[in-house]
Amino acid sequence: MCAVVAVGCGTGGSTGESGPDASRGTGGSAVGGAPMGGAVAGGGATGGIPLGGTTTGGTTTGGTTTGGTAAGGTTTGGTTTGGASSGGAAAGSTGTGGTTTGGTAAGGTTTGGTGPSTGGADTGGASTAGAGTGGTASTGGAASGLDPFGIVELYPSAPSGARWTSEHWANGTAYAIDERTDPNDPLGLSGMRGTGTLDVTGDGELVMGGSQPRIYVYPGSEGPWRDVEVTVYYMRVDDDGTDWGGLVIGARSGPEGHGTEPCDAHTYYNRLRHDGAMDFEKELMHTPSSTQNRIEPAVLWPPDGLLPFDTWIGLKYVIYNLPPGEGIQLESYRDLTEGAGGGDWQLVSEYVENGGWYCQTTCVEHDPVDGESDLVWLDGGVTFIRNTGVIEARYKWFSVREIAP
Repeated sequence: MCAVVAVGCGTGGSTGESGPDASRGTGGSAVGGAPMGGAVAGGGATGGIPLGGTTTGGTTTGGTTTGGTAAGGTTTGGTTTGGASSGGAAAGSTGTGGTTTGGTAAGGTTTGGTGPSTGGADTGGASTAGAGTGGTASTGGAASGLDPFGIVELYPSAPSGARWTSEHWANGTAYAIDERTDPNDPLGLSGMRGTGTLDVTGDGELVMGGSQPRIYVYPGSEGPWRDVEVTVYYMRVDDDGTDWGGLVIGARSGPEGHGTEPCDAHTYYNRLRHDGAMDFEKELMHTPSSTQNRIEPAVLWPPDGLLPFDTWIGLKYVIYNLPPGEGIQLESYRDLTEGAGGGDWQLVSEYVENGGWYCQTTCVEHDPVDGESDLVWLDGGVTFIRNTGVIEARYKWFSVREIAP
C-alpha cells in the first residue's frame, strides 16, 4: 500500500540543541501544509496532507481520477499503451483495470502483466485515495513504478535523469568502504566521508560506526543532484544517544562544504533523530544551522516517543524546485512495513522554503545581514547520509533519483 497520510503537524522554528550541529529555529510556518496534488507557494508549510482535503490545482484526495497520466505514456480510459514505467514493475504484477501494453520499465521489463497499483484501487485508470502506480499520484506528480528493490517511487523520473542505487552492496562479497570513492560502485559516485567506518555486508546492507560517519553520493555526468527522491531503510542498533544523530539525509550540498570549503555547505537536511523527533535542517555555512517543522517524538513514536531499536524504518526525502519565484518544496515520508507491497508511505512533514528561514553565516556570497542570511539555495549538489555517535547502524535499499514533479 502507498498511502499519503499526515502523521502530525510540525512546529515552525525550533530551538536547537548544543553541539556541532547546534540548530536555531527561525521563521514562521503556515499551518496545514500543501493540498494534494499541489504545493503551497509562499510561506512555510507545517504539517502533512490531510486525507480528503481540498485540492488546489491538482488531484482530489479520496476522489477518482479517470484517464490519469502514467509516467512515460498516455493513459486512455485506463489503458496505458507503449508507456515507459520508470523504476521497473515486476513482470506479471497485477492491478485492477488499466492494462499496460508494451511498456518497458527502466531497470526491468514489464512482460504481459498489468501495471502495478500501489496504495489505492486502480480501476479502469481511476486512482482512489492513494499514490496509484500507473494512475495519478496523490503526492503531486504521476507515480513511476517500483525501484530495483521493489519499493514504490512516488514521483516520476526526470527524462534522462540520473539514478544511483546501492544494488552493488548485495554482490556477495563483504568489504569496507574506506576511500572517497567506493571501488565496487559500478557508477563510481559513492564513497566514504567523515570520521567512522562503512562496512558492506555483501547481502545488501551497509553498517555504519564511529563519531561522524557519512556516505556521499556525488553527481554524475548528468549534473548535480537537484530535484530528487531519496529512499533508504535504516535500523538503529547501538549508539550513544546523541540527540541530533540518527537517520540524517542531506541534499544540495557543495562537495567540500563539510570539509575544506565551509561556505559551500548550503545543505537541506531531513533528520529522523535519536531523540525521536523529525525536522528539516538548513545549513549555509558549516556548522551553524537552523530548523523548521519539528515533529515531536510522542507524535512520531507513540506512546513513549522513542526512536525504536532493531526495527527497519523506511524514509523518503523529496526536495524539488517550485515554479520560479515560489521556492523549494521539501517532503518527508515514512514506511514501517519494511517495504511490504512497495511500502506504506505516509507523508510525515513538508515545508516550502521561500525566504524567511535564516541561518548564521559570515560568507559574503550568502549576502548576510548582521551575521544571518535566508538565502534560498535553488541549485543542486551532492546527496549524503550521515550519523553521529554510532556504534552500529544499518542501512539498505538506498537510492537517489532525479524526478520530474
